[in-house]
Amino acid sequence: MSDTGRANNSGISAGGNVSIDNSAVALDHSTAGTGPRTTADHQAAIAELREAARLLREQLRAHQDEYEGGAELVDAAGHIEEELAQEEPRRNVLLRWLGFIAPGVQATAAIAGDVAAIQTSVNSLL
Repeated sequence: MSDTGRANNSGISAGGNVSIDNSAVALDHSTAGTGPRTTADHQAAIAELREAARLLREQLRAHQDEYEGGAELVDAAGHIEEELAQEEPRRNVLLRWLGFIAPGVQATAAIAGDVAAIQTSVNSLL
């Protein structure tokens, strides 16, 4: 259990194809480093990343009172969702917002791990 009384695993998962467990992420459609990827696979992976970002924002919103600047963290997660909604999400914008969130949630291992996993996914997909 973390200091806040929650288990260390936030349980964020999306569509059965993305699973974030502490700092490990699994994206069924991610093919980074395994050869060429198809446009359909890439789009499916981006859709899964969008769902993970949506769930992250929900987690932050539900626990925002536990964080200094919790409302700003929720707002930052909203910016991540907005960027991922773009036809061509910008990697640097996503990483900047994720970088803003990461220090704010470091006291909660599960959410901090989720942020790190989403950062890894952004790096591998975009």
